[in-house]
Parts: sequence; structure tokens; C-alpha cells
Amino acid sequence: MQFKDIIGQEEVKRRLRETVRQGRISHALLFTGAEGTGALPLALAYAQYVNCRNRTEEDSCGECPECYRMQRLEHPDCHYIYPVNASKEAVATGRADEKPRSEQFVHLWRQMIPETGGYLTEQEWYARLGIENQQGIINKSDANELVRQMGFKAFEGGYKTVVVWLPERLHETAANTLLKLVEEPPERTLFLFVSVEPEKIIATIRSRTQTVALAGVADDLIARELVARRGITAEGAEQAAYLAQGSWGAAVRLATGTEGAEGGTAEHGERFIRLMRLCYQQKYLDLFSWAEEMAPLGREVQKQFCIAGLELLRACYLTGIGLQRLAYTNPAQERFCQNFAPYVSHATVEEFVREFELLLGHIRQNGNARILFTHFAMSICKIIGTARAALK
Repeated sequence: MQFKDIIGQEEVKRRLRETVRQGRISHALLFTGAEGTGALPLALAYAQYVNCRNRTEEDSCGECPECYRMQRLEHPDCHYIYPVNASKEAVATGRADEKPRSEQFVHLWRQMIPETGGYLTEQEWYARLGIENQQGIINKSDANELVRQMGFKAFEGGYKTVVVWLPERLHETAANTLLKLVEEPPERTLFLFVSVEPEKIIATIRSRTQTVALAGVADDLIARELVARRGITAEGAEQAAYLAQGSWGAAVRLATGTEGAEGGTAEHGERFIRLMRLCYQQKYLDLFSWAEEMAPLGREVQKQFCIAGLELLRACYLTGIGLQRLAYTNPAQERFCQNFAPYVSHATVEEFVREFELLLGHIRQNGNARILFTHFAMSICKIIGTARAALK
């Protein structure tokens, strides 16, 4: 991965290059940003830049042996840790383990980073692992293996680099083991943490890192790059950039039509709209069917539905108070929000949000999905019924 492969974030790139040129490389960096803003590819590009033999003032050379191995994710001095779990994929490849480690899935990691350009989402990763019904986790076995690896000398004589993707998924025992390495790192060791929810990282690790915060990518830049890199029409690129809310990864999925997969935002929007219409029409038998359809979906997909539902509720509320320009919706969702906005008012919006957050919390606690979604649908139906009566 090179800096030139990353969309935007020019000021962050400049500061990172400056630390290398001035010999001020921090032993632990924490890259934070919303999904699709480039935190993971930026960490990978920085690791390559630090270890490149022939780097320029702007980028790694991309041709030396170090760059070749880094780009193939095969450099012996660069280790990758990410959330995993026991899965069908592991069994099929003969790599199953009661406490799986990252290295057992490195073949998938080496597939997905080039496929996505590093703009990988947690849900996409879990789908490839085949663990949609489980929470990914970084086990102590990963941390113990890393401690062992760090005890060896660097093969190439450069920096020993550790990329930890989603450290918020560290098990407490793994975090405590890793903390010792971060507190007293071996010489010429570089830890690169990449997080979407940094507030969930154990405080003792977070406090020992230097934060590199990424903002969203500008809409006009996303649109230009979609046209240049993906061959999207100017009109389609502008619409995708607007809906992506600063996320290059989301913009690519929207523009190329891959956003509507089972766990995609567009699919979640359709589920939300269908639920609200059934509740409005008080079609209780159909609501039971809706709950039955939601129940077998993986927990990660169910959680993403809750998050997408909250976003659409926000759009409805903003539309109702005349701020629809701040609501990021596609044309179909925009029409729905205009019609449904009267029911998401000052009087009801907190009730809607409370039900979605309650459902999300129960999903995280592994509650019975059929019971949860049935109760949730009935609760939403009651809120809409009360709102309808008030508007008469």
C-alpha cells in the first residue's frame, strides 16, 4: 500500500512523512476514523513507507524487496492482528481451533485487502470469515503469539511492525498482555492500531498511543476519484459521494451497486421502510412474518439494521423540521421520509430511538432473535398508532 493509493487525507499523509524524515517515529500510533475514511490503508501505507529502502519525500518506492513483500502482506517483520472467531471457513481449510488466531485467516486477509484497497468494513470481514452470527474477537492466544514473535530479531533489520485492526475487539486478557509490549516495546518496534470506535479501547492502551484522527473525505474529491478510478458517470459519482457522507468505501459500494447486499445500507433501508409501513397499516400477521425474516440474519447484520434504522429516523426528523438538506438519503428514502416525517416528531422521536437502542442492546447480549424482533415490531406499531391518533 502506498500513500498515493489513499483518497484524500493529504495533511495526515504530510505529517506522517515528516515524522519519518525527522526521525520522530512514535512507537505506537492510533489511527481513528469512520469506516471508509482510510484509517487501515493509511496505516498500511505508513508501515511500508517506514520500511522502504528507497522512499522519496512523497511516498515509498513500491519496487524494493521490502515494498514488494509489504504490498503482498508477506513481509516477515510485519504482523497483522484482527478480530476472528471459529467459522466454517476455518473448518473447510483445516485451520479450525478452539481459540482461533489471526494467522489462521491470513489467507483471507491477503485476499480482502487488495480487493477493497484496504477500505475494509468489519461486516465485510465477518462475512468472508463466515461468522455473521458471532462477534469477532482478538484472543489472548493472538497476544501470546505476538509476544513470542517480538522476541526474535528483525529479519530485514528494519522496524518490526504490528498492525492491530479494530483493537476495540481485544479480549481483556489479550489487551493486558498486549499492554506490556506497548509499555516496554523492543527496540525499533512500531505498533499501528486502527480503530472505528476508539472510546471502546482499553484506556491503558489508548493512553500510550499517539492519535492520528481522520476526517471524512470531501464530497467533490470522492466524486472526481469515482469518475477517474472507477469510470462512474459524473452524475452517478456526485450522488454516491453525497450519500456516502465522507466515506470512500461507502461511495464505491453505492456507485458500483454492491451496497445492496444482505448486510448493505440500502437493504437495511428497505427493511426499515417495510416495517414502518406494516406498522402504519397495522398488519400484524405480516409483522410476525417480518420478524421471522429478521431472526435468522447474523447478529452483525441485525446490529447494522438498528444503526441504519436510527439514521433513517434522524432523516425523518430532520425532514419534519425543515432540515432535509442535512438528511443523507437516496430518492426512494427521501420520498418515504417526506411522508413519514409527521410521525417522527418531538413527541415520538425519543420513543423510536429508545426502542431501536433497546433492540440493539439485546442483540449484543445474544437474546432470542424471534422474540426480540416480534416485541420490537409490536412496540413500533404502538408508537405509530399513538402518533396517528394525535394527528387526527
